[in-house]
Amino acid sequence: MPGWRLIVVSEREHGFVDLPEGGSAAVGLGRAPDNDIVIKDDMASRKHAVIERDAEGSFRVRDLKSFNGTYLNERRIKDEPLGPWDAVRVGRTKVFLVERGEAAPPAPVVGAALPPAPGPSAPGAPADGDGPPEANATRTMDVSEGGLLASREVRRVIDDLVRREREEVERETVRRLRDESAPAVLASVDGLVARARRFGSIDGGGDFYDVFTDPGAPGDLLVALGSVSGVGVAACVAACVARHGLRGVVAARAGTPREHVDTARELLARTLHPGSAVSLLLARVTPQGLVRVATTGGTGVAHYHAATEVIEVVRPPARRDEEAPRTVEHDATLKLEDRLLLLSDGAGSLRRPSDQQPLGADRVREAFGAAALDGPKELLAQVAEAFERHAEGAPDRDASAVVVALAR
Repeated sequence: MPGWRLIVVSEREHGFVDLPEGGSAAVGLGRAPDNDIVIKDDMASRKHAVIERDAEGSFRVRDLKSFNGTYLNERRIKDEPLGPWDAVRVGRTKVFLVERGEAAPPAPVVGAALPPAPGPSAPGAPADGDGPPEANATRTMDVSEGGLLASREVRRVIDDLVRREREEVERETVRRLRDESAPAVLASVDGLVARARRFGSIDGGGDFYDVFTDPGAPGDLLVALGSVSGVGVAACVAACVARHGLRGVVAARAGTPREHVDTARELLARTLHPGSAVSLLLARVTPQGLVRVATTGGTGVAHYHAATEVIEVVRPPARRDEEAPRTVEHDATLKLEDRLLLLSDGAGSLRRPSDQQPLGADRVREAFGAAALDGPKELLAQVAEAFERHAEGAPDRDASAVVVALAR
């Protein structure tokens, strides 16, 4: 039966501790030099936590009343069972329990620390403890030429852990950027109601939405949707630039939605990274229900006519590169109980994993029709559910949608 190993991944140093085979064992973690694993971190207590194995071979992690707490898979704990590849976090250092000979974690590691690339040393060699000599001999950080540096298996595991940690940090950064760069409040005008929602992949991308008023015509409501190519932090920043750029164009000069979209596209072509593809939609809606929408790229428009119960897909959402770059205008008139649904190209780019079928106009119409008589909030929830269902529960992109209706 293979033995057990504790892999230590810290911000500055990495290493491992091999546990003695058979019988009970205890590994102390903390800042004090007499710990089995010395944590060089000012967020760690001198005696922070202990990982214990009983005579039957079961592991537990126990917090030693530390000031900043001990975390198991990012959940603060006092005394909990410990299983293979569980992550014990002490300050900014993580400790993983693995079987010797296992090359990589079986599932993504949850975490928020950002360790750098593995270094040549480990978090310090501890002093001998008070236990049996044979146990203490195995519970030291292995940094010898025959240990960590020569162990391709352990280095491969550490490299994989560091990569996963970095990916998780980037995902969390993207989530925060996406949430904090969205409009804090949607503008409102008398006679109209608008609701917006972003859905799909939580990692985010270059999708954005906005609802605001025109300083030159404060009685009208302006709705913007769009996306910028790319993923991750760069795409989130580019989407924020595109959203505020479109707002700035509207505030700077009078014009139709088509003129504003064309100006914004020209501005973004000079601002964003060369090769960035932009998809934009700008709609102006008056309290009397008059609508003019300018679209470019893969943005989509659908209109539910309550009097005839007909759902008109004015422009189905599509891939950004499937539509001509020219801007197209659409006019419509909203009546009481009508609903106007505006979609970013994320809805058109979504493909069903099993057969790569696009969401398509028919499925947009189906999702729209299921909740057309409900309020805008309920309609958006239905559209988001259809999006998730078409992605078979695992969308690989995000999308934005806005519903506009006359206020009762």
